[in-house]
Amino acid sequence: TVLASLGAAARPGAAAPRRALPRRSSSGRGRADSRVLARAASIATVPPALSNPEGGTRRAEFSKRRGAVPYKDGAEDRDIFVNDGAARAIKENRAERFVSLVDPANPKLQKLLAIMEEGWDRVGVRAKNAGHHTLWPEAFEAGAELLREAFPEECDPAFGGEVLSGVAFVGDDMKDRAIDFMQRRPKTDFTMSKYNPLGRLHRDPDAIDYKAPGWMETAMPDSKGEDGYSYRYYNVWLSRTPIDPSGQTWESPLCLLLPRDGGKREWRYDVRKPEDNAEAKEETPSEMLARVAKNPISAAPIIMSAFSTQKKSKAESFEFTDANYMKRGSPELVAQDEHVWITHPFVIFDSFDMWHGAAKWDGDEKGELCNGCKDVTRARQEAAKGRVSMELRFRARCKPSKRTNNGDDFEYSPLSSAYRGGAFAPDTVRPSEGLYDLRKGTVVSP
Repeated sequence: TVLASLGAAARPGAAAPRRALPRRSSSGRGRADSRVLARAASIATVPPALSNPEGGTRRAEFSKRRGAVPYKDGAEDRDIFVNDGAARAIKENRAERFVSLVDPANPKLQKLLAIMEEGWDRVGVRAKNAGHHTLWPEAFEAGAELLREAFPEECDPAFGGEVLSGVAFVGDDMKDRAIDFMQRRPKTDFTMSKYNPLGRLHRDPDAIDYKAPGWMETAMPDSKGEDGYSYRYYNVWLSRTPIDPSGQTWESPLCLLLPRDGGKREWRYDVRKPEDNAEAKEETPSEMLARVAKNPISAAPIIMSAFSTQKKSKAESFEFTDANYMKRGSPELVAQDEHVWITHPFVIFDSFDMWHGAAKWDGDEKGELCNGCKDVTRARQEAAKGRVSMELRFRARCKPSKRTNNGDDFEYSPLSSAYRGGAFAPDTVRPSEGLYDLRKGTVVSP
């Protein structure tokens, strides 16, 4: 499933027909942008992401941009496909069941954005930027509507699919540790948050986030056997800061790596253990002062931390983290020329099977976008603020044995194939370059 305005062909059973990209007028502004603004104007509080009238006005000029992707041995400059380029890449890499680009003019998206703006202070701030899905039922129901439209075969009951709110890392007795929704803010933002745009490339189940013992059985019941479910963990990822004229976030774009061989094979990665970080260099006082001099607002977290009365030991800091992380380690993606990266400011993606992280745009191209705006001052201010984003996390499940897709066997997700085949457990990581039989939902022995 791809961006509705990009003219890509719909999958069988898709919830809505795809529309062609509108022609640009002589002023360089596409009609799609007036459509976005018209819908946004009908919302009582215009979502910040859609607040700048110049956002997305040069979308048709960009099918890819250059950005630094944060690989384990250092960032590498790569092409990151955007807009129609991203839509084509998804189709060419058979990734339609892994990721969907959401049209900014989609009324279901704008409904969700409005719910977020209306309820953030009441729900998000009170929950300290993250929480259990039951704290925000109206947001998760709006997100589920988007999922059922984007991935009907996996999510819509009419096609045998089902949406489950949250990732179920914890049970109802540990809701205070849940991260079913999360807002990420820049580290240098005046408003402190422990959730920042994550530069390290990762997949969500490999993260250090706390997971209760037995979470896999609880989160993915009835997975085993010939009639077992296939599970996907979809992340509804939304920018909360204004988009730039190219139609992307001004900074820290969420870069998504498309699956290898349609998900049949894992990408190559190493496993890094906590002890491998022992030689990592901390920021020196002089480096800290230089950073603060360049951006005084970045001193806020340091000042607020100094006034904190709660000092935690290193052992205590791991109290709410995954107990198996030390044993399991963290997979670190190895750079390969075959990698295909995409990004979009409003996207739904399989966060358990797709590598992702915050990239950094090429400075010259970003500067050109700023300087090309009619309101250069506003553009520079928005570009300097960094990226604020929201995530809503879901599970979706269906039974491949019950259906076929145009005569072909309906495939299991790579995650479920690894879990059903015994290659994915709480204290292990999936094997690098592992091979799956997605039709049978299992691991192919080397």
